[in-house]
Amino acid sequence: MNASLRPVRTIFIALCAVIAIALVVKALRPKEIIPWRTDFAAASDEGRRERKPVFAYFTAGWCGPCQTMAHTTWADKDVEAALRNYVPVKIDIDQHPDLADRYSVRAVPTFAVLADDGHALRQTDGGMPPADMLAWLKSNP
Repeated sequence: MNASLRPVRTIFIALCAVIAIALVVKALRPKEIIPWRTDFAAASDEGRRERKPVFAYFTAGWCGPCQTMAHTTWADKDVEAALRNYVPVKIDIDQHPDLADRYSVRAVPTFAVLADDGHALRQTDGGMPPADMLAWLKSNP
């Protein structure tokens, strides 16, 4: 091998190793287990039928804390169990600015527990680890 190409070969091998490690780490990260609904009207109807409040999660594809929560909070079995008492609906604010306006969403993530008539019983924003989300879900409206 030409001696002048050795550094290029070394850099190429190192780059391939970094990419391989990144792919393995990504594949091993926990995945979301929340059975999100994406149709707000259907989730509201389901909530009325099942006599459960709607848990509205306002998010966006560009939201860093939302991406973190996908692998932490929304992958947590205790959070998933707590959300069985709600009808969980994920609302992308870029796709549904009308809903973001209706609920005065000014930051993502925003979480709201909604009554039968759609008004927010309580609402908060900011990324939450599983323990904080569980405490918020269990707190009284």
